[in-house]
Amino acid sequence: MNNIILTLLFLFGTSFSFAQKSDSVRIAYDYVYFNPQKAIEMANRIIKTSENKDDQITARLIKTNAYSSLDDTYNALKYAFETYDYVKKEKDTFNEARILGRIGELFQLYGFNTQSRYYLEKSENLILSKEFSEEKRPMYLGNIYGIKGNGYKDDLDCDFALKYYDKSIKSYKSRELNQSTLNNLALVYIEKSNCLIDKSILDSATLYLDEAFFVIKKNNLKEYDQSAKTSLARIYQAKKDYTYSNQLLKEVLKEIKASEPISVNLYVYRILAQNAFYQQDYIAYKKYIDYIKKINLQLEKSNQEAKEKSLNFLLYKDQGFWYNLSFFKLPLVLLLVIIFLLFLKNSRNQNFLNLKSIFRNNKG
Repeated sequence: MNNIILTLLFLFGTSFSFAQKSDSVRIAYDYVYFNPQKAIEMANRIIKTSENKDDQITARLIKTNAYSSLDDTYNALKYAFETYDYVKKEKDTFNEARILGRIGELFQLYGFNTQSRYYLEKSENLILSKEFSEEKRPMYLGNIYGIKGNGYKDDLDCDFALKYYDKSIKSYKSRELNQSTLNNLALVYIEKSNCLIDKSILDSATLYLDEAFFVIKKNNLKEYDQSAKTSLARIYQAKKDYTYSNQLLKEVLKEIKASEPISVNLYVYRILAQNAFYQQDYIAYKKYIDYIKKINLQLEKSNQEAKEKSLNFLLYKDQGFWYNLSFFKLPLVLLLVIIFLLFLKNSRNQNFLNLKSIFRNNKG
């Protein structure tokens, strides 16, 4: 479930100006998760034919998100950085911050937390700069804090994550909430409730889920509803109401589309297996464990492929760095090394002379 939350945070961040965009951009965006290959084809046509800067940026982001949907991590990162290079040339602080956030989010999804924090930090600094729109700052800062919270929850612990969730909520609420901000706020409420469930603070977790459900029903957010129901099922599990917990989880399984990541099914089946164990229903327990084993095998393979593609991209980027270094910076580096070696040699000679002087003095 967490991966869905992470991905959606910045996708909704990109949709704020769709009312101003062409129909082709809007349609391509809608295809991202239902038919990602079609989205890529449409985005390529937009890049070739449109002279509108915003269309160019959004089309490139559509390619990034579509490749991410296809689990093609190499191309997802490649086109994210291509988009970043494009906005850097345009000297567009707003979109630069937005895309740095997306890059940080992608690295987090692929398990590269050091790289993720580096790009999220760069995005945050730009959002806080005077060049960034004050009107849009609360939403984008809230996005960054929400993504950081998710990263720390997965990598460290919930105490640290909760601080970022609180910062995210505070940032979102500092201005009048539009629909995109409200949707993102609901996602952070769900993730904060998950942390509170982990810490057995069930009353507070329920309150945040209630807030999330209010937004979900108001804006008809089906994917969010699945996440919130799964969290609610965890609360009922903690309260030992396994029957209602199972009921919620089975509703989620019915609602999950074939296009959803299999990790979503895994998360749900794990809770169902725990419930079956607590109920001493060992036939159901074995059934769910078998599902989990099967899904784990698929996930291990896809995760390994995703890691390899991500590493290949990082190696590709490093090759570019060394190529530039060899042509432009290597002479300077060699000069510095030579100066250092000469300094070292002189230092050793000086030390040797000092030692000789000491021996002479001792002799005398």
